[in-house]
Amino acid sequence: MIGTLNGFSSSVMMNVLRNNSSLMQDLTIQLSTGKKAQTYGGLGRDAGMALDYRSQITSVKGYQSSIEQAQVQISMMNLGLERVVEMGAEVSGSATGTQYDITSNNQSVAQVTAATLSREMIGILNTEVDGDFVFSGTTTDVEPAINYDRIVYGYGGEDGLLTVTDERIRADAGADGLGRLDLSTAGPTMTLSEEATDFGYKLSAVTSTLSNVTVAGPAGSPASIDVTVTGEPIAGQVLSFTFDMPDGSSEIIQMTGHQGATSPSEGKFSVSGAPGTIATAIQDVLTYQLGQNVASAGEAASRIQGSMDFFMTSGGGEPKRVVGVPETATTLDTATVAGKPTLNWYVGDNDALVSSRDTAKVQIDNRLDVSYGARANEDSIARQLAYMTAFSLPTYDQNSDADEERYTTFADAISSGLSSVNQGDVVKTTLTEIGVSSKVMEDANLRHHTSLSMLQTALTDKEGINDEEVAAKIMTIRTTIEASYQAASMMYNLSLTKFI
Repeated sequence: MIGTLNGFSSSVMMNVLRNNSSLMQDLTIQLSTGKKAQTYGGLGRDAGMALDYRSQITSVKGYQSSIEQAQVQISMMNLGLERVVEMGAEVSGSATGTQYDITSNNQSVAQVTAATLSREMIGILNTEVDGDFVFSGTTTDVEPAINYDRIVYGYGGEDGLLTVTDERIRADAGADGLGRLDLSTAGPTMTLSEEATDFGYKLSAVTSTLSNVTVAGPAGSPASIDVTVTGEPIAGQVLSFTFDMPDGSSEIIQMTGHQGATSPSEGKFSVSGAPGTIATAIQDVLTYQLGQNVASAGEAASRIQGSMDFFMTSGGGEPKRVVGVPETATTLDTATVAGKPTLNWYVGDNDALVSSRDTAKVQIDNRLDVSYGARANEDSIARQLAYMTAFSLPTYDQNSDADEERYTTFADAISSGLSSVNQGDVVKTTLTEIGVSSKVMEDANLRHHTSLSMLQTALTDKEGINDEEVAAKIMTIRTTIEASYQAASMMYNLSLTKFI
């Protein structure tokens, strides 16, 4: 063994060479990988913090991924609902102010348009995103809405909308077509009273400017109104009755006193004669006007309400039906209770204990969930589909004055019901609720971007290197190795090849 040189052991010299060579190798690996160490053990006391940063980064990226997936669904839902609002406005616009122009299929162009748009709306409610039906509540694997033809005509032994609405019209009109109201005259008093039934017209108010006539009611249950004549009224004075309609709207039937010959179709009654005669004349005019109203405005209100009975099934509900023979029926109940198999147009999740928004949730941050689900049969959505589809049902005769009155009244009711005040703003409420969820997600995502940047910077500080600093160390070590090698080679007469 070689002894010493200038007081240093040769073994020390060799250890220096080996250590510098090992350090050179470590620094070279650091420079190529950008990491301080290839294992967490090599990080020393920074290992725990590095692992914690990585865990947080994984969580944040998971939240971002969940938000991204939810936002795709929300975007499609928003597009669909915005189109639904547009369709309601289109049907409302086409239904009002149009001429009575019936096509060869006995419907107006506006009705045909309503049928087309109803089909489109059903298609929107069956929107699928990455295998999920977004308007089906929790049952995302189930297409929620039945197709238009089955909805209208029924399927598999179950009645459709056409049957349901026609029965409702008959039930509200009654066998005599007077809206389930009874009229009678006893002496000088004409009495108008409701029948004890869920159907038909309901008495709301009576007003009179008639001299020598007193009015009382509505009062009692079922409600009734008495009109008592004590003498001759003055021509031109008015008697008005206000009725609550099946769909929640109201109608006013007004009649005017007239001197001389009159006709019920003119809405005028004779003010001449004994009190009993005048009371009978009032009954005759009211009977005629009521029958005319039931055949037009009454039919419109009944068809709309029948469509609502069919479509409004949220909260675990099912279509409602007239119990028994329509003309004499007294109650409205579920299709099951009525014993009338009826197609349920919505077949998605319908749990009454879970709100529509809560049918889809996403965790967007630690302990922060956001609800953004939807169901096709939510009230605001189902209401619009009820109006649009109802308008597409009836047929008319171009040459019938009665049918023209039926159509005009119905079209006006549809237009009013689908106006932005009565319908569009309701659907927009659903849009707003989902939009709020989307905004919360966007805000969370911005926070996550900032957090991710900070965490990655902190992780780099613990795991990463400064390239320039490592390169400088490499240059220093290389110089040291070269100097050490020269000293060692002088000691041992080594060559670089032998050293390696």
